[in-house]
Amino acid sequence: MSYKRYDNILTQRLLEYCTYVVREEEADKYKAAGVKNMLVIPKDAKLKCGTKIWSFMTTLYWIIENTPESVIAIVDDDIEYFNYLLTESVNITTEYKNSVEVATSEIERIAQLIVDLQLGFAATCPSAIPYKYDKEFHLKGTPGGVRWINKPCFKAVFDPKDFATSDIDMVMQEVMKNRIMLMPMYFNEKSSVQGKNKGGTTVKSDIMQRYRLALKHKWGKYYQWNERKNQSYISIKR
Repeated sequence: MSYKRYDNILTQRLLEYCTYVVREEEADKYKAAGVKNMLVIPKDAKLKCGTKIWSFMTTLYWIIENTPESVIAIVDDDIEYFNYLLTESVNITTEYKNSVEVATSEIERIAQLIVDLQLGFAATCPSAIPYKYDKEFHLKGTPGGVRWINKPCFKAVFDPKDFATSDIDMVMQEVMKNRIMLMPMYFNEKSSVQGKNKGGTTVKSDIMQRYRLALKHKWGKYYQWNERKNQSYISIKR
């Protein structure tokens, strides 16, 4: 999904195929910028629950509701390169001649894994620090820039009245209802901050504090916030 970034198309060049999800009023600009495939959100679009499409999470749920595939990967639009993370960090784009095929194959592989395991959700780890790699997959964690949805098994529900609604809340719902989600630790991405986060999800500190309090109220001891590191933690043992 992409918003206000038609002048800096990044992710498309890293994959063999993808579809940009854009708003109707910006569709012509994205097309002129060279976007090959688009799924356009109509101006009056709403979720099945009646919520108007206006935010990151409403857009994410709209994609889930309005795509024909049973399993999809929703990828951030500001990815500079995909990354292998083992004993060291390896930039797939610069280190592999067939980098586009390699990155696409990894995304397809993980999609197939959650189908085979009958899981609803997977996501990359937002950190590309080598010491983070201690196993091939974690079973819960804060999502990074790629999220996989296996619709037949996906249990998370959007609630417009719930201020805790977020991708972290989505993980918590999936872990509660499906017991685990899948987080590949060997494969992730490096994202770019585009033009002071133009089209991104930066919000005011008081709203973020309200959001964190809502998560804490909803999930209790299973959600932790580290003020010093400015990081969320999903504190569930698996």
